[in-house]
Amino acid sequence: MLADFGYTVPMLERDLALTLAGGGNRAFYQAGLLNRWAERLLPRVRVIASCSAGACVATVFLAGRSAATNEFWKQRRAGVTRNLDWRKLLVGQRPAPHGEVYRDTMMFAMRDGGLERLRQQPFPILVLTTGWPHWLPTTPAMLLGMAAYNLEKRLYPARVHPQFGRRLGFIPIVFDARDCETPEQLADLILASSASPPFTPVGRFGGQRLLDGGLVDNAPAFLADQIAGVRRHLIMLTRPYPDGVLGRHGDHLYVGPTHATPISRWDYTRPDLLDATIAMGERESETHSARLDALLADGDGNG
Repeated sequence: MLADFGYTVPMLERDLALTLAGGGNRAFYQAGLLNRWAERLLPRVRVIASCSAGACVATVFLAGRSAATNEFWKQRRAGVTRNLDWRKLLVGQRPAPHGEVYRDTMMFAMRDGGLERLRQQPFPILVLTTGWPHWLPTTPAMLLGMAAYNLEKRLYPARVHPQFGRRLGFIPIVFDARDCETPEQLADLILASSASPPFTPVGRFGGQRLLDGGLVDNAPAFLADQIAGVRRHLIMLTRPYPDGVLGRHGDHLYVGPTHATPISRWDYTRPDLLDATIAMGERESETHSARLDALLADGDGNG
């Protein structure tokens, strides 16, 4: 998924926030960017904010288990020929393979010192999940949240940070991945942040039932903006946006795919397309590199 890192970094002021958006498999475009930019970013990071598959990318990267985890995922999903098979409901099985494969992959990533490396990071690794009003049953909440999210994308294609979810009563619930004490807890957290039935089940973490953090904000920059000492902010997106969205906006820099990623959000049948999506991020790191350098070099964090 990501190049493992083991280099020595110089001591620099940690004033950079890094946000990784969700987007299912498309989030691995961000993996390609990190493969190329890690040495520039990590010494400066003060906080990471993430949700859904963006949280997966961030935690696997910081665990230093990228190459092995990539190979594990390919083997674990071997034999998957359909992303949804509704006939499985007739025999009491989940219609999609994603939840089990995803959980097993995150558990593997946290083995062999991965969780310990993650917990030793010197900055918060914030993971966004979504709660909903207690009076609303789970299934209606899930349907309402997903409908609002998709409607807002259709009506406002240039809106990076959605608003409909919170207006309907969905609330952000945030955890620091460093507080997870076992691989099982970390997997629970990432699956909760990615909870998008029918592909992945309703999440359970911290004694709460939770849904995908993207229902509140799929690129949760607001979490990192609240951290004292942040002077510049890099937000990595996972799908193309209309002109004017990418680029510098004050002390925020938005980067993302210049066209659709090779892999779709929930396709587990074509592992070669995941590799192609990572490679796309690596190539396009050059496209965005000058703007990143300007953000990091800007003395006052504004431009």
